[in-house]
Amino acid sequence: MTLSTFRARAAALRATREFFWARGYAEMDSPLLAPALIPESTIDVPAVEFHDHLGRPRPLYLIPSPEVYMKRLLALGSGDIFQITKCFRDGEPPTGVHHPEFTMLEWYTVGAGYLDSLALQEEYFDFLRRSLGTGGSAAVRGRSVDLSPPFRRLTLREAFRETAGLDLDALLEREALAEAAAGLGLSVSPEDEWESVFHKIFLQAVEPRLPSDRPLFLLDYPAELPTLALVPPGVRYAERWELYIGGIELANCYTEERDRTRLADFFRREGAKKQASLTPHPADEELAEIMAASMPAASGNALGFDRLLMVLLGKDTIREVIPFAWNTDLG
Repeated sequence: MTLSTFRARAAALRATREFFWARGYAEMDSPLLAPALIPESTIDVPAVEFHDHLGRPRPLYLIPSPEVYMKRLLALGSGDIFQITKCFRDGEPPTGVHHPEFTMLEWYTVGAGYLDSLALQEEYFDFLRRSLGTGGSAAVRGRSVDLSPPFRRLTLREAFRETAGLDLDALLEREALAEAAAGLGLSVSPEDEWESVFHKIFLQAVEPRLPSDRPLFLLDYPAELPTLALVPPGVRYAERWELYIGGIELANCYTEERDRTRLADFFRREGAKKQASLTPHPADEELAEIMAASMPAASGNALGFDRLLMVLLGKDTIREVIPFAWNTDLG
């Protein structure tokens, strides 16, 4: 990282705090270690071991997101909160947009839904862009992107139809989706569950073809994808969006699920999958009960702060905006 990039990063951190403070959000500062986590089968986390005065070990896990603590605070009645914190992920792929230790901006708005957070995300992005004095467009990994709002909006159903010619409504069962994947020339094994087949199609046939001339909100993900996003009654799509800029995924947002049965099912299913992962860890089932009992209606958004700076500052890799990035072969 150069000194000019360091100064721009410092200015971005200050502007981010000013943005949320001005809107009444309280800043939270939570631990980086936890004895149990929200289980996510697609994410691996580093484990560490502490010892008491008698030398007895206690395993702890570096957080992949502050969500596990922020939702506890919401349940206590904190109101709107935000946090800028370090997060950690193990087994990250060797690309220019991944790093084992990274900075995340996460915020929760009480009484809001995912579309409210979409508007706030757009407002924050434009505020930060103007604060840093960057122009209305940027070269993002060789792609020219118009950064001015409003951003483009596209549902997953529209994206599947426009990029792969597929009707996602007709592919919400495993066999139909597997046939569609085979029709695209993708390999599907009998062991692949619906989620695995979906990701093969999305990552190979949909995501690379998403429009990239403007920032893109990709909305309404199938309920079959396991998340803590709200799925309204009678609907098979969750209230969730992700933000893409120049083909890079920057943020993941949803209206928070609070239904006791759905929460328990998520923690049970994903917790079982974690036991076969690179780093098994306990599922924080206590959090599921807390969320069902006392967490208010809210929307949460997790944004990769380093990726955001990479885009705004026109850098080619995430390591160029991270102070003292690891000297490893990560692209």
